[in-house]
Amino acid sequence: MSRHRVAERASRAVYFTIVALAIIVALEEAGEDVSATEVVASTVGATIITALADLYARYIAEAIRQEGFSSEEFRAAAIDTAAGVLAAIVPVVPFVVAAGGAISEQSAYDVAAWLGLGVLAAYTLFANRAAGLTGLRGLVTAAAVLLLGFALIALKALVH
Repeated sequence: MSRHRVAERASRAVYFTIVALAIIVALEEAGEDVSATEVVASTVGATIITALADLYARYIAEAIRQEGFSSEEFRAAAIDTAAGVLAAIVPVVPFVVAAGGAISEQSAYDVAAWLGLGVLAAYTLFANRAAGLTGLRGLVTAAAVLLLGFALIALKALVH
């Protein structure tokens, strides 16, 4: 896979994971009236709609830039987008488990935040390797992302 494709997939995964987490946090703030099934449907649906809007925006930009967008280019962009959506679905998994009654909905919210952080950290490490960063420089970059994630989780815990 080309470096360009790796970069596109990683950027889409990070972007859509943040979208999914934002939706999950907003639904948690809505209160007790939101079921686990509604969280799954809302998050997956909104992430897919955002992905389609992003794909369409990329199509428009490329069509203007290049006076066209080949079917091969569109197919590659669609695959990159699909890979990003799949990464974004990871924080939704605890709500599927909660809908089945195996864990509480509050536990699903907590696990989702940690899974989202894990996805972001994994893509940071992946991106660092793809960029050729090794050793201390790569670890510092990954640590910065993890610290931001931990700060967000701590803020969420303090607010609730």
